[in-house]
Amino acid sequence: MTFEDLRDYINFMLKRGKIVQIDDEVDVNLEIAELSRRATYSHLPPLLFTNIKNYREWKLITNIFYSIDAVKEILGVDNLEDIGKNFLTEFQGIPLSLIDKIKSLPNFLKLGKIMPKSGKPKFKEREMGLESFPALKTWPKDAGRFFTFSLVVTKDPETDVHNVSIYRIQILNDKEALMHWQAFKRGSLAAAKYKEMRINKIPVAIVNGVDPVIAFTAASPVPPGIDKYLFAGILRGEGVELYKLDNGILVPSSAESVIEGYVDLEDLRPEGPFGDHLGYYTPVDYYPTFKVDRIYIRDNPIFHATSVGKPPLEDAWIGKAVERIFLPFIRLVIPELVDMNLPEYGLFTGIGIFSIRKTFPGQAKRVMMSIWGNGQLSFLKFIIIVDADVNVHDINQVIYAIATTVDPARDVLIIPNAMNDSLDHTSLHPPLGSKIGIDATRKFKEELGREWPEEVKSDENVVKKIEPIWNKIIGKYLPSK
Repeated sequence: MTFEDLRDYINFMLKRGKIVQIDDEVDVNLEIAELSRRATYSHLPPLLFTNIKNYREWKLITNIFYSIDAVKEILGVDNLEDIGKNFLTEFQGIPLSLIDKIKSLPNFLKLGKIMPKSGKPKFKEREMGLESFPALKTWPKDAGRFFTFSLVVTKDPETDVHNVSIYRIQILNDKEALMHWQAFKRGSLAAAKYKEMRINKIPVAIVNGVDPVIAFTAASPVPPGIDKYLFAGILRGEGVELYKLDNGILVPSSAESVIEGYVDLEDLRPEGPFGDHLGYYTPVDYYPTFKVDRIYIRDNPIFHATSVGKPPLEDAWIGKAVERIFLPFIRLVIPELVDMNLPEYGLFTGIGIFSIRKTFPGQAKRVMMSIWGNGQLSFLKFIIIVDADVNVHDINQVIYAIATTVDPARDVLIIPNAMNDSLDHTSLHPPLGSKIGIDATRKFKEELGREWPEEVKSDENVVKKIEPIWNKIIGKYLPSK
């Protein structure tokens, strides 16, 4: 779906009676976050705060991604998996960096209206500091106030492909903040390239308050090499209008606010603690400092924030949508993959359940290795592989598969000293930890040493004979609701 900007989305939701407007005075210190979490747990629609203590100029919106249906409504689809399928069908073979698109005119024309395009900015420069933003303190022992749903825009120094991601940002003062980009995140990978080129000041923009489709794209693990603005255009059905800042970074021209500056790779400072999506405080660690050059803002600005904590909160529903959208991409790498489930309570980097069409012995362990070598899935701590006829979204079916197919000595694989989520507090030396893979598929003779036993199955003739009797029973004792 195409929204012109965040305000267009808010008007869209207001017309449907799906905005909870809160005119009571609330504080950015814990109060907004508490209300936001309660709303998400209750599956309430977005909260729009209009009376923020000490920030009278601002409105603030949270809980945009309050359910999987909310994500479908934002993207304008009934089946999220179709997005990935349609992308692979329509855009295979098209160059996906901005420079490559310009070099290839026929493909450029094929992309048509979903291409990023130049737009006149709706924001203007203002003399203000980071402390003037209504960023939230979300948990009592957080180190301070954080930007929690702001887009961090960087540019690959080799390809010019723009990356747009969501990282938490801790405000230090009016001119400085800490950039929490973890190892293996696109921002951190771009930083490593700059450092190899002996460039220690990376041009960066922090953007807040955009069309939710762009925000969703920023939170998504778009395959490496694909420009996220282009992918957002595909999701929107229309190209994102961009404005080029003085530091060379392209930002959405309709953003509510833009902070232009750079990340100083040589200025590392302690960041945190912060109550994160695992439901625990992440300890203090060192991250690079973002330094402000200019700030741009719209009149009557709106700030977008979220609160993370124990699931399921907004990040859970974004994660489930990502799971569905990117399943077709993963099948390109793992063609035997049938389905996957990254349970919201498994925290998306904790537990993954995958079903496969098994055709040869040892295949489940081979698939485990493929998954652990595949983008964000490489952070998974637990992988469970089941047969194609097991519904990965029915946890009882998965438990039954584990109970009836797994011999722990043969079917459980433990890998030490592997890359895990750096936020995982269970690891002794994060981000290094251990991984476990469970092969819960039926075993071939080569794996078991004998033929797999036959499963019980009803006699077909008996089934036909008792069917009328059974229908009488359920008609009388199990009436339809």
